[in-house]
Amino acid sequence: MDNATRILIIDDDRDVWQAFRDVLSPEETEEGTASRRMDSLLGRRPPAVGQAPAFELVFADQGEDGYQKVVEARQEDRPYAVAFVDVRMPPGWDGVKTATAIRATDPAIELVIVTAYADRSREEMVAAIGAPERLLFLRKPFDADELLQMALSLSSKWRLARQEEATRQELASSRARFRDLVETISDFVWEMDSQGRYTYCSPVCSRLFGRSPDELLGQFFSQALLPEVDRQTCHQHLQHCVATGRGYAGLERSCLHADGRTVFVESSAMPVLNERGALIGFRGIDRDITERKREEIARAQLEEQYRQSQKMEALGTLAGGIAHDLNNVLAPIIMSAELIAMGLGPQDPVRDRLRVITESAQRAADLIRQILVFSRKQVLEPKVVDLNRVINAFFKLLRRLMRSDLEIVLELEPELWPVDADVSMMEQVILNLMVNARDAIHGQGRIELRTRNETVEQPIPDVEHRLFAGSFVVLSVTDDGCGMNEAVQARIFDPFFTTKAAGKGTGLGLSTVYGIVTQHGGHLRLVSRPEAGSTFSVYLPRSAHTTQGAEAAIHQVPRGGTETILLVEDNDEVRRMAASTMEAYGYRVLTAVNGAQGLEVFRRNPGLVHLLLTDIVMPQLDGRSLADMVRAERPELPVILMSAYPPDFVAENVAPFPFQFLQKPFRPADLARLLRNVLDQERKGTWMA
Repeated sequence: MDNATRILIIDDDRDVWQAFRDVLSPEETEEGTASRRMDSLLGRRPPAVGQAPAFELVFADQGEDGYQKVVEARQEDRPYAVAFVDVRMPPGWDGVKTATAIRATDPAIELVIVTAYADRSREEMVAAIGAPERLLFLRKPFDADELLQMALSLSSKWRLARQEEATRQELASSRARFRDLVETISDFVWEMDSQGRYTYCSPVCSRLFGRSPDELLGQFFSQALLPEVDRQTCHQHLQHCVATGRGYAGLERSCLHADGRTVFVESSAMPVLNERGALIGFRGIDRDITERKREEIARAQLEEQYRQSQKMEALGTLAGGIAHDLNNVLAPIIMSAELIAMGLGPQDPVRDRLRVITESAQRAADLIRQILVFSRKQVLEPKVVDLNRVINAFFKLLRRLMRSDLEIVLELEPELWPVDADVSMMEQVILNLMVNARDAIHGQGRIELRTRNETVEQPIPDVEHRLFAGSFVVLSVTDDGCGMNEAVQARIFDPFFTTKAAGKGTGLGLSTVYGIVTQHGGHLRLVSRPEAGSTFSVYLPRSAHTTQGAEAAIHQVPRGGTETILLVEDNDEVRRMAASTMEAYGYRVLTAVNGAQGLEVFRRNPGLVHLLLTDIVMPQLDGRSLADMVRAERPELPVILMSAYPPDFVAENVAPFPFQFLQKPFRPADLARLLRNVLDQERKGTWMA
């Protein structure tokens, strides 16, 4: 009977007990005995033996006794499915009181009030007992089939309710386990409806996106978390899930944190369908891969920087070679034009034509120096400079580089202080800042280029948060373009960093500006806001000298001399013009086409040579080796090394030497001035100092 449904009969008439046995749990008895007994009570025959279902019947003749049996059954976890309660059971509890107590103890039990007549109406009894959906009435005398059908229906209903409750509890337990699992893993688990609105979000979203589950529930996921540029792509992936009935896995996408940061996730999802195959939503999981993506991005940036550095190194090598050849071409042009001009009268019209030749050649030489600056192959050649004059001379070129829809405003301080600066590098700074301003403006706009004197009394920070104070000449470039947020400003001077599209910028312009300004002992400041434009300010220390004194020194007519100069140069034009220049200034010149011949000429004229002027890179014997060999025989002999290669090439490829250096191309006056200075220092014994 372990699997039998338990039924409790509470009635003070034991004949009624037997009637319930005969109908619900018939026994094999002498033929006719049960029939007659049921006929007397119920008016018909009971079912044949073996047709009735398996019920376990328990009887009580008083209401209190029946109630106690319900309590014990609950304690033993063997509850009754149905209780048939007689409405009148003197002298103890009546059926209503008994049923009410039973209902309070076991709310799930099915109750049947059995009565021939009662002192209360059905409505009163229902109101007293409660739960009318589990309360029926059976009037005596009752039909056997009706009794059996009622017992079968109510016990089935009770079992189904038990199963439903067990299922509900198992589902609740399963959900609790699922929630515990979901809320302890580090991944973000989510569910959405068919429209893409969140219906469940695990608590990880608070850490991952800075938004609590309550903030996300009911929101469209694309609008809540995705950057606008990625929304369409994500919708396409979900539509593909719907079309194929399959999910996706390992899809990488970017999301927005509440504080504006970008968070990278690896997303997997699947469509959720109902029993008819219709889409009712999506279910998925997002894994935080931000750190991995940062490492990948950093690695890619390093690789790109390495490739760029290789390109720059190749460009530097190429630029150095080009500079050497072009400087050797320009040197005789400049010297020839100026030597011819030296022989003409002040009013000779040919002088103007020669001046055009000289200035054009000099601009070509300056252009070469700018290429070398870009390729990091040029060292500083500072002079006392009026920055306004540099800007005015450079402005025509700048204007050609600007778009026609840009208004360029030039505001220069009339009495600007001088600075110690390399002119070509200052031009590079101005050029890069102006081009950067141009590219920050989409459509019509305004760029302002200003200079001013400024005395910084209280220290202020530069872009590297270094405090500085003092007297400065300030060069500023202001645009009304797109501006920058703080994150971009923090990296804007990094080499290879650019906000431009791929192929639109190298990321070297502003880093070059930063490097040049730092080399000049200056500082950079930046003020910018998104959609409000930017102002770059260059602070250059005020020079202790005046431009008038510097220009006077430059334009002072150099003195010549009568000493003997040994000139060693393998380029015929440069050798011929350099010799003519020195002869024009009164010097006696001995020439040689390479180092070996130069050593031979020197040894044929011991004691006659007053100074050695030699190219560095030559066949057979280079200039440095020649200088060492000559100095070994005459340690006091002054030596000037010259080269069309940039100075840092010489520094990298020629061991340190106590010699003067002359960069090609040079003007006749520059050569004459250097010769005179070195020879005069040699006479005083200070030329190597």
